Amino acid sequence: MVKNFQVLLALVLSLSLLTAVGCGTKSTLRGTLVGTVVDSQTGIGIAGATVVTSPSTTSAITDINGSFTIADVDPGVYTVTAHASDFNSNSLTVSIDSGLSATTHIVLVSMGGSFSRNILPILNVNCAIVGCHNDSTAQAGLRLNSYSNLMRGSKSGAVVLPYDAQTSKLVRRIKGIETPRMPKDRPSLSTSDQGLITNWINGGARNN
Repeated sequence: MVKNFQVLLALVLSLSLLTAVGCGTKSTLRGTLVGTVVDSQTGIGIAGATVVTSPSTTSAITDINGSFTIADVDPGVYTVTAHASDFNSNSLTVSIDSGLSATTHIVLVSMGGSFSRNILPILNVNCAIVGCHNDSTAQAGLRLNSYSNLMRGSKSGAVVLPYDAQTSKLVRRIKGIETPRMPKDRPSLSTSDQGLITNWINGGARNN
């Protein structure tokens, strides 16, 4: 009787051990979500954007190139939402398979961008500090070294019309629609810089 009890106890302990180490069970491998968050106007990655998955809430912050990685995700279908300062949020549905990586590309529409972070540095580098629209020269009465000076315009009037980049003289000059093209006698602004200024004006040309 004692011997039978010892055998039974040994079997119970063995089964418990096998269960603990996962022997005989099928494990589910987790997946990985990778992707980028970009500006719809410029195609440039948005740094510092927040990416959140749902229903299992996991988040990540994009790097300087707008890239992100969320590892160790259970297989399933998720809503992935990205949002960033000065942009409208956007969501996509992504399916993540066991042990695999899913890639997503989320495009955000700018609400205008930041004057201090995005616009003033462009104007300073290309038009004020090394150009002819600073306090000392102020060609045509236009100074592009501060928000108030920009919105004051030139001797001919306003160069920025909030919510209307298409007819704003600043945009028409940097795109060469009106002459002389600006910056004068220097390379054109990059497509991304032109896009940032256009976004900012169409977003209301805010002092932000």
